[in-house]
Amino acid sequence: MRWCWFGLAEDVSEDAFASAAARDLQGEPAGYLAAWDPDAGHPKGTARISGAVIDPSGPEMAVSLVLPPSGVQVLFDDPAVVAATQAVYERPGVSFVTTLTTDPVHFGGAVTGTTAPWPGWWSDDPFERIFPARRLLVEPGLFNAVAPPAGPVHQRYAGLPWPAEGFE
Repeated sequence: MRWCWFGLAEDVSEDAFASAAARDLQGEPAGYLAAWDPDAGHPKGTARISGAVIDPSGPEMAVSLVLPPSGVQVLFDDPAVVAATQAVYERPGVSFVTTLTTDPVHFGGAVTGTTAPWPGWWSDDPFERIFPARRLLVEPGLFNAVAPPAGPVHQRYAGLPWPAEGFE
């Protein structure tokens, strides 16, 4: 699957094909991160995510979730987004990274994850230069470790989240 719908929900979604509970760094519940089939219905407020990073049998991950504030839109080709997409390659120990898209032209956020976080890992997300990040510990059953594509690049295909490829 090249892409799917992704979002943060307060409760478990029975319609999602993959979901996992998330908690903040103090151990407090932070809701559920979930993925929905691209051809199925999805809750309001979800965004497209690369399907390669979703795995219903994936390991526990520490993630940096960057989402735009309500009502704020930034073009995907904005120099800040391009710079963050290129800078993410400089981060050691990243298990996966993907951008989120809300439509063909707008940056909908980013998710960066690792299976082996260290204290400084949380302060090094280049996408946090664009919007605030939430640091979450995500239970098994949602994310997959995926090597990043050759880069640095920022090109996308047909409005898909980077690094998803192909045309519909």
